[in-house]
Amino acid sequence: MEEAVFKFDSEKNIAYIRLTGQLNKTAIIKAFDQAVADTHYREGMGRLWDFRTADLSLFDNETIYELAQHSKNYPPGINDVKVAFVTSSDLNYGLTRMFEMVSKAATPISVFRDLSAAENWLTDAV
Repeated sequence: MEEAVFKFDSEKNIAYIRLTGQLNKTAIIKAFDQAVADTHYREGMGRLWDFRTADLSLFDNETIYELAQHSKNYPPGINDVKVAFVTSSDLNYGLTRMFEMVSKAATPISVFRDLSAAENWLTDAV
């Protein structure tokens, strides 16, 4: 069963979205929507998706494309911020790199295996 945990760091300007368990498209979209609707979320906050204890094995090319299109429905300040993914498994790393490639939005995306490297990238100026 999947679980989502959110943390909002206004000093670093990062919204942390940690997902665990086997995930599907609905779980990802629900977590995204909950994060950006949270009262602690601020427009312009970078998002750090922590997939280190998640299982993305249910994802295929079509699902990844659909997810890449989802944030484009949101206004500037939400769909044009830096987004980092942190993974631990080779499969999750590859799938999130595919997401990075198909996204092609105004959103800068990068994939990491180290949480602090992702945080550093998010806090560096674009």
